[in-house]
Amino acid sequence: MKIAVFYPDAPRTAWSATHGIESTLRRMGHQVVPGRVPVDVANPAPHVFEAIKATFPSLETLRGTDAVILSGPEHIVPWLDPIYGLYEWKTIAAPKLAWYHESFFREDYTIDFDTLQAWSDEHFFPAIQDAEFHDQESFAKDRSHWLPLGVDTKIFRAIPWFEGDLVITKYGTVRKTWDIGFIGWMYEKRARFLKALSQHNHPRVRIGGCSVTDLGGFQAEDTARRLADNYRRVGVFFNLPALSQLLVSKVYEVMSCGTFLLTPMLSADRGISKNMDPFESGRHLVYYRSSNVPFVAQLLREWSSEEKAEEREKIAATGSAEVHKNHSLEKRLEVLLAKCGVKELVQ
Repeated sequence: MKIAVFYPDAPRTAWSATHGIESTLRRMGHQVVPGRVPVDVANPAPHVFEAIKATFPSLETLRGTDAVILSGPEHIVPWLDPIYGLYEWKTIAAPKLAWYHESFFREDYTIDFDTLQAWSDEHFFPAIQDAEFHDQESFAKDRSHWLPLGVDTKIFRAIPWFEGDLVITKYGTVRKTWDIGFIGWMYEKRARFLKALSQHNHPRVRIGGCSVTDLGGFQAEDTARRLADNYRRVGVFFNLPALSQLLVSKVYEVMSCGTFLLTPMLSADRGISKNMDPFESGRHLVYYRSSNVPFVAQLLREWSSEEKAEEREKIAATGSAEVHKNHSLEKRLEVLLAKCGVKELVQ
């Protein structure tokens, strides 16, 4: 199939929700027409906008595709509207499939579905509560589907891409440099949580970011590979609370790399906790209740201890196997493309 894929092209977006989709579709044997949207460019000058617009596929090209995937429409539609216009966009006969990145009801803002739904025929929500809510006549009845985020298992995997200081364990080959770590955006909610946690006794948590930039700008694939290597080198990945009410990309990435994951439980309100159903706490990962800060400190002490090493490795290995079997981007895109009549994975 000839598939157009639009996605946000920015350092803070997850590889598996952006460039990874393009890369995976190519591995599956599809011809890909990429639409990389520079969402970090705010209010560009007219000449800058025209230069960016020239990098997008033409309407004529899009009319020759078999499907159009919008990954993160809540982030990219504000660009698609001035570049193509909704009226012209609707002249594209190919099925248009939207796969959202966020939950619609976040702690910092709410996404307006009315401004987005006209750009796609089928809507895939990573948060189950959003799929259920929008499956009604006034929104996208019978066109609203739950599709959790996935992971590019060719990049995020337990076996390193290069040899180094390796440690052979009962459950595989790993590199461990940091006992406890977190890699990601440190916004206000996470800073407040860490401040509360600092009042209790817990081992040191190594916190940082991961980005590869050179004279050519941000290097997405190099960043993803470096990030995967960092994940593998962490003994306990301590995932901090997020603003979106779902299992974020980091959950799948870390587990796919064979690293033990300690991640927040989700609220039971509006059925949000059902997003956790794909993984069993204590078998694939360990969920923690972020409101019980003293107990979180205790969990950090316990799971980073030598006494828990074997159990920690077993959970990490079981979680990694589960992700590779059932949560790869190939699996997710099979579901997505089934709406276009593709029933089998293209090799």
